[in-house]
Amino acid sequence: MPTATRATYLRSDALLDAARLTGAQAIHPGYGFLSENADFADACAAAGVTFIGPPASAIRAMGDKSAAKALMAKAGVPLTPGYHGDQQDPAFLRAQADAIGYPVRIKASAGGGGKLGRAPV
Repeated sequence: MPTATRATYLRSDALLDAARLTGAQAIHPGYGFLSENADFADACAAAGVTFIGPPASAIRAMGDKSAAKALMAKAGVPLTPGYHGDQQDPAFLRAQADAIGYPVRIKASAGGGGKLGRAPV
């Protein structure tokens, strides 16, 4: 039976032990899983091993869609028009969609995919 990912690849302690034992100075986390894990990037830094990837602060900032949008807006990056606030009242959201124009995409800030909204009938 194959070993669960949590018991192997996601064991940052084992990876850092392997780096110490082999004298590795850096770890490339691959794509996905640990490459998006700010705690692993921090653990590498604490162990004196270079994390080949973005700094933990960038991983944390980009890991939350709403925070990432706000950060990019502050940096002057052009964004797709949309409403990104906390007000979630249906009438308010409909007014925002009317102002933006249809179709609109409704995207959860914490995952869940997206829904394509059509013009009201």
